[in-house]
Amino acid sequence: MLLKKNVKTAYLMPLMSVAGDHAVNDMAGDGKDSWKSVLTGAGIRCVPVLKGTAAYDKIVDIWMSHLDACLKQF
Repeated sequence: MLLKKNVKTAYLMPLMSVAGDHAVNDMAGDGKDSWKSVLTGAGIRCVPVLKGTAAYDKIVDIWMSHLDACLKQF
């Protein structure tokens, strides 16, 4: 799909609260099965962004708002 859309660069960003071992190895690692290796092999430049969603204040604000709403029910 990326090749059909003529994508030249892919930003690899984990959709997890923390960018841990899975993101470092399976997404952005140098192993032959990582997303980075597969996409690079297809001619797409990869830019790994090894920050989890908890590193973004706006996302944490949403989580805290949801948690506050839940706690108000008790």
